Amino acid sequence: MPTIPAIKINVFILFFTCLLSFSLFAQKNASIQGRVVDAATGEPLANTNITLVGTQLGAASDAEGRFVIEKVPVGVYQVKASYIGYEPSSQTVDLNKSRFPFLEFKLSDSFFLTEQVVVTATRTKKLMENVPVVTEVITEREIKDLGAQNLAQALEDRPGITIEQGVAGGKSLRMGGVDGKYILILVDGAPVAGKFNNRQELHLINTNQIDHIEIVKGPGSALYGSEAMGGVINIITKGFGDALSLQAKAKAGSYGLYNGSVSVSSGKNAVGYSLSMDHTRGGIDKNEVSIDITDTQTSQLEGKLSYSGEKTGKLDFGVRYNFDLQDGEDPIFYTSTEVKRTDSHLGWYKNFSPKLELQMKGYSSYNDRAYSETVRRSGRLARIDVTKETIVGLKSDATYHFCDFSRLNFGYDYSYDDFRSPRVLDGGDIRLQHGLFVQSESELLAKKLTFIIGGRYDDISGVGSHTSPRVSAMYAFTPMFKLRASWGGGFRAPSFTDMYIDYYNTFIGYSVVGNPDLKPEKSIGSSFGIEYFWNYTVLTNITVYHNSFEDMILDYSMAPGVLSYKNVESAVFNNAELQSKFYLLKNLTATLSYNYTDASNSSDIDALLNISPHQAALKLNWTFARYFRLSLRDNWYGERRVREFDRRIGRYLDDKLIIKKAYHLLDATLTWNVSRQFLAGKKARNSSWSDLFSIRLGASNIADYTDSQYGPWIGRRFFVSLDIAH
Repeated sequence: MPTIPAIKINVFILFFTCLLSFSLFAQKNASIQGRVVDAATGEPLANTNITLVGTQLGAASDAEGRFVIEKVPVGVYQVKASYIGYEPSSQTVDLNKSRFPFLEFKLSDSFFLTEQVVVTATRTKKLMENVPVVTEVITEREIKDLGAQNLAQALEDRPGITIEQGVAGGKSLRMGGVDGKYILILVDGAPVAGKFNNRQELHLINTNQIDHIEIVKGPGSALYGSEAMGGVINIITKGFGDALSLQAKAKAGSYGLYNGSVSVSSGKNAVGYSLSMDHTRGGIDKNEVSIDITDTQTSQLEGKLSYSGEKTGKLDFGVRYNFDLQDGEDPIFYTSTEVKRTDSHLGWYKNFSPKLELQMKGYSSYNDRAYSETVRRSGRLARIDVTKETIVGLKSDATYHFCDFSRLNFGYDYSYDDFRSPRVLDGGDIRLQHGLFVQSESELLAKKLTFIIGGRYDDISGVGSHTSPRVSAMYAFTPMFKLRASWGGGFRAPSFTDMYIDYYNTFIGYSVVGNPDLKPEKSIGSSFGIEYFWNYTVLTNITVYHNSFEDMILDYSMAPGVLSYKNVESAVFNNAELQSKFYLLKNLTATLSYNYTDASNSSDIDALLNISPHQAALKLNWTFARYFRLSLRDNWYGERRVREFDRRIGRYLDDKLIIKKAYHLLDATLTWNVSRQFLAGKKARNSSWSDLFSIRLGASNIADYTDSQYGPWIGRRFFVSLDIAH
């Protein structure tokens, strides 16, 4: 039997052990406190989501912007603050060093986009503020404010970009005076089939599943090969959120426009998926003085699936089907354009170690385009063109981190392009392309200088090989004051139609024959930009571009009634751009932009016909009464030179130019967040239910400016849309 003293000792040991265990347990947990404020105004941001990345722990800020995350196991965490309409911000905290840290987050309105992740300029993910090549971004919110249904409408109000209309229903662009055939259009980094007259038809790319659009001006062939002489436009589609998301939209507008779309997505755990459907009809358009578009239909079905595993990495698969129909008429013909396109991809992304990353993407794009003309009086089919193109390719990118301030990117691209058309010799041809690129990125001088040097080698069957270099740099005097500069080469391989077209127009009586001896078109370009961000309230960018083209391909008359192509042209394009973003008041922001374009070439053809050398834009975004957002946009176009149109013969006169006066187009959009108003002050306001239901009213070309001969041809328009998102 234990003695009384022994019992007391045992009780004491037991008590001490429990106390010590409790103390040790308590020391294994900590708490994180902090505050979230608006970077510009210093005012607290209530209901901000604070999360510990990779865990289920988190909190929401209170009315004073304060938050507390309790019972956090000791360790190192990335703490992320996110709030709708603001750029997310992250901080790293080490609870081994401090058990009760206090963090202060200053969130900037997403209007400034400094935290936007972009990939186009370097083919790697980087924050926009850290990219050494000037990049412009169009956000999903801007697209919604515009009421844009397709890529052409999303781009048409950007200074320096002019949307050109084609006689067969298509829309292409000029950027900084450079023709659209020298601008590479990508969707999630991959090309799409279906160019018409060597230009991508922008109206065929739907906007409902676009997350944002990245625009990089100047030669981009060092990363992307052929066709990126004048720049790259990359459409980034939506990914997967962590929770189940349901979205639906209904839209109606002028000229019989209606649109309906629905989508569902989720990225919970290791599996992500999304499915979307969209249909649009009406909203007639006009492409040029002699052709009216009388009916339009566009349908899209898209599905995506992804899986992420520690050993396998990330796998994703996607497929998208588009159908587009445009009927039109002119004084002689009824016209019809029907396009069917199917795009798919399979991607693999894997981090083998902290130093080595690898990603590969296989893709395919099939395009079937049928264009027909029927004589109005007789009903006789005058012509029908059926063009089919299939592109199958592989893109691979590897990144090796030598150390914290130096890394190497390299990769291999391959594509197989099968083009079929009755207009091409022997009914079509096949082209194989191989490309190897490498670029080295270093952060020098205490990481103030980011320096990139690289190049690409391309070999194209039937054309030959070409090398494209590029050097770019960014120097940050302070986080708010930066200089960017870039120099590089570009090229464009002659297209199938340039080299092999064999077409005779029986109705008009002329023929076009290709030239298989054409050389690639080349360019050398440079840019220099200054960026200054003052006190989180004013962001100003000034950029100048210079691009010199050689061996440009032009058509010429090789005999009476016979046209062909040859390398004869050289041209120089100079551009200056100014863009300033202002945080005027707590709820009022403004963007002021100006673009000047100057172009000259070695022939008598004016390189800037129908383009305004001077363009400017003013945008105001005002959030009032907490639930309403008003967006006003005024685009101004300076004087332009155009060819005179002779109504008697129904065509433009090559040798007569006239001056058209300056004009402006005023647009407005009002968004009412219905659910946020009625859920304000309730618990549900802290969740995504607060943005469940919105109504959007819009008007374009409010002043109703039109020009019956030279455009714009469509006057005032209205639309209303109902958006449901959870």
